[in-house]
Amino acid sequence: MGKVVLLTGAPGTGKSTLRRALGSRFPGLQHFDYGELLRLRKERQGLNISYEQLREQSALLVSPVDVTDADEWVIGEVDRLRATNDVVIDSHALTREVYGFRAIPYSTLQLHALRLNAVVTLRCDTDVLIARVARDRGGRRELSPELARDIQLLQESLSLHYAVTCGCPVFIIDTTQQNAAEVADTAVNILERIGVGERDD
Repeated sequence: MGKVVLLTGAPGTGKSTLRRALGSRFPGLQHFDYGELLRLRKERQGLNISYEQLREQSALLVSPVDVTDADEWVIGEVDRLRATNDVVIDSHALTREVYGFRAIPYSTLQLHALRLNAVVTLRCDTDVLIARVARDRGGRRELSPELARDIQLLQESLSLHYAVTCGCPVFIIDTTQQNAAEVADTAVNILERIGVGERDD
């Protein structure tokens, strides 16, 4: 039976880079990128948007129904895949909006269906996060130190809630002083300890 890991954290902390690295480090690992799933969903609805537009205009383009429908699809896929594969879900329920923040988290019932084995949350110092977002906006909104701190604290709070609900550990990896390869090494070490990459013979 495969392990299911939620990979989360504020935009700019390195989730997408880590997800891709894990895919190359663990043969057979299945992974889902929620941003891409939502972009494709909108495309099927006749709205052709880029990943950057999705980030920039999140609440204007993506409704709570879009997110919960994507959640249900992912839960069904995870249930099917976990029999033979490990799964990583790259998602963050919290988005930065013009009015502040919006969170569309998994429900308790959804978390029980997902049966997460671990939550891995990335974080970094606020000044580093601000600099990363400024270097590569990619549709991300400009951050102040207060907003950078708040979005990370709120996302980490959701991570802890998910872990408590699923009865699984949460690992918060500080990416402030680690490059992408070092973050991947740290995550691989953590995931191997919970059984990711093991195969039943």
